[in-house]
Amino acid sequence: MSNDVKITMLGTTGAGKTCYMLGLYAVMQMGLQGFTLSAKDPDVDLKLTDLWERLIDTTGEDRWPPPTPDDPQTYAFNFSYGLKPLIAFDWMDYRGGAMTDSSTASDARQLRERLKASDCVFLCISGEHLKEHLSDAQLGNKARKAKVNNMTTFLVELGDIIKPSDQKPFPIVITITKYDLCFGRPKQELMADIKKIFGPLFTPGSGWLVMICPVSLGKELGEDSASGHIDPKNMHLPLVFALYSRFREYFLSEQNQLSGTRERLANLKGGNWLQRWWKSGDIQATEVNIQASQSKINEIQQRMALLAQELTNAELYLSGEEIKIDV
Repeated sequence: MSNDVKITMLGTTGAGKTCYMLGLYAVMQMGLQGFTLSAKDPDVDLKLTDLWERLIDTTGEDRWPPPTPDDPQTYAFNFSYGLKPLIAFDWMDYRGGAMTDSSTASDARQLRERLKASDCVFLCISGEHLKEHLSDAQLGNKARKAKVNNMTTFLVELGDIIKPSDQKPFPIVITITKYDLCFGRPKQELMADIKKIFGPLFTPGSGWLVMICPVSLGKELGEDSASGHIDPKNMHLPLVFALYSRFREYFLSEQNQLSGTRERLANLKGGNWLQRWWKSGDIQATEVNIQASQSKINEIQQRMALLAQELTNAELYLSGEEIKIDV
């Protein structure tokens, strides 16, 4: 299996991308349902921990982290269960303006290249745009303010490269940050708005595997961002979904490989006894490969099952059809 899963988050300035990552790291650093997250670089661990502690201990606007600098920030993490590594991933944090910069701008070019290599994309939309029921025209204006049109442009480029299908879907997480700003809205009404805003992702046959996940640093922040209590909700779910999706790809790839190896074994065992004797070395080696592949598949299934238990209530859609997580 590949060493690193690449996750990229798209969102405009002020959408909460950096705060989401801080909340995710703080929650998972302490451990949740046996899962933990740790930075590979101890200096990164100190930086993220310091920013989180300032967020908790400070009041006023100074509690919030500064905007992402012009140069994208890359963070590498280990994701573990029972303190045993399951998978590694890296996360790249961009300034929001990179989505709307000229295509010749350095960080815009880097973002495009990064997307081509990504295993999962998080689309970040702030709850400030979803506080209340709106007409379709008003909702469209909110979506434009959230730069959904720019996200769509990037996804069109990505789709042209990866060509997702229902047989080989590409995972997308629509992360509703600052969900504390729209707690009062009925959930299904909010989900309907999201599906309107990101309509192309829910088109039949489009091949996008989409999770819609509201996240919040605390319910009180909706009323008082300067001193409201920090109490993170759902921070781990988008990451769990991204890693589960990657394991699913590993699983399908290993299954295809195993099927081919079994077919090869059947061909080797064809013919009369003399032919089988002549090929006995190849037959034995192929049988060993089958055992190794089956063992790897079993290991992947175990890891998928661990992650799937966190996603039983997730809002998941494949080409617009609501689905349940499977192993």
